[in-house]
Amino acid sequence: MSDETLQRTNRHHALFSKTAIFRLLSRVIMIMLISFRVSNASTVSLNSRFSSTINRHGLRRKVVGDNMDRRRTFHHSLFMYFCTPIRETTILFRRCKPKISLPIQNRIPFHSPPTLLRFHSQNEDDGSPVINELLLQQIPPKITVQHAVQKSLKILEEKSIPEPEESVLHLLSHALNLSWENGYRQLREILSLSVGSSTISENAMSPIQQLSNQCLSKDERDAYISLLERRMQHEPLQYIIGKWDFHFLTGLKIKKPMLCPRPETEELVELVLAEVGNLLRDWKEKRKMRILDVGCGTGAIGIAIANKYPAAVQVVALDVLPEAVDLSNENAEQFLSRYSAHGDSKLGVKSIYEAMLCSATHFTNNTTNTSRDLSKKKYKMNFDIVVSNPPYIPLKDMIDLSSDVVEYESYEALCGGVDGLNVIRDIVHRLPEWTFSSSLRAKHCWMEVDESHPRHLARWLSPGSVEARRCGVEYVESYTDFCGRDRFVKLRVS
Repeated sequence: MSDETLQRTNRHHALFSKTAIFRLLSRVIMIMLISFRVSNASTVSLNSRFSSTINRHGLRRKVVGDNMDRRRTFHHSLFMYFCTPIRETTILFRRCKPKISLPIQNRIPFHSPPTLLRFHSQNEDDGSPVINELLLQQIPPKITVQHAVQKSLKILEEKSIPEPEESVLHLLSHALNLSWENGYRQLREILSLSVGSSTISENAMSPIQQLSNQCLSKDERDAYISLLERRMQHEPLQYIIGKWDFHFLTGLKIKKPMLCPRPETEELVELVLAEVGNLLRDWKEKRKMRILDVGCGTGAIGIAIANKYPAAVQVVALDVLPEAVDLSNENAEQFLSRYSAHGDSKLGVKSIYEAMLCSATHFTNNTTNTSRDLSKKKYKMNFDIVVSNPPYIPLKDMIDLSSDVVEYESYEALCGGVDGLNVIRDIVHRLPEWTFSSSLRAKHCWMEVDESHPRHLARWLSPGSVEARRCGVEYVESYTDFCGRDRFVKLRVS
């Protein structure tokens, strides 16, 4: 190697070594600042943020017991971030070639895949065989219902499983094959009787006391242990049982990966029902009121609306998952078949409710094909109200969701893109076509959104603004949920 080449190589190495050392020092300072912030924030979160089981998206956050796992994993990531420049510096001085740009494998990418967007780490004792062994020990053969409630509740509490009491009562009721309407209530009474006493007197035994002293059969015990095992692996309670109550729908069928219906979505249904009721008072058209439900999932929203006004409304529901379309139509048959006489007898339930496989973007009659295709209208529009609970969680907030949400429910039904507005924008752009008619009556769209969205939508679709006139849609107002968060928006097609 010539002297000139050697000097150039030495200067190159010196430059990169200084750069690596500077990056090392800067990251040390960054880690100190972030660690100080995380330590302070975690102290507050134990009293507020993580003590709540409902986060700002209406989804369960991690409970207090998961906080240490989260902090441990987070600091591990910081450690890897800290070690990267050290590894680069080591490689630098081991190599003689001036070109040293190397791929860095240990950094956590900003846009991580869904499986990496979680800090929850399963403990070693959360493995299925260990869980099964623990349950077999704590729930012995011929255990009474009362003791089964007490012991399993203690197990779930010790393992920091969300909603332990609700889980125990629902799962045991399911294992005992008690009625959906009364089983949960009966076991809750047994739980209240259990407080402060280990046994219940056998004198003048009531039906609740008889159930309390009843021993689980082998099949019931095996079934209950199997259900508890799934819950201890953070599987949502609704998926384990296979049904849930929503609004006035008792026992709505739930299947993975469709989102489990949540209480705040019932508030969205109430807002829409109030508008439907107001419109029906002055309804003079000879047809039914047409309602479009975008992103139906289990069908909970649209079926709840049709269940209230079966003779007056026709609901069309859209979803991109074939499983969601099938489940929505199945639930419609369960709850609306008794009302089929109010519609076309040939169509049956479809005259009241029908779900179809289609996205918001593709639910259109506008086409760029030949004029022959333009004369064929694939979809019937003329909707009077549009309602939607779209995917609206921003990408950065997906990391805050608990494992029983992220690992089981549909990622596509939760995440709405970087800002959470991907599907919402599609809906806004399609609203004028969906609601077009000769009527002068205003058409509205109701949506459940992230609490950051109302401010954005108010700016974007401000009445009279250029964007509002271009889209043909105006922002009307927002509504809060039972937690006081801006959860729902009302838009008007201008």
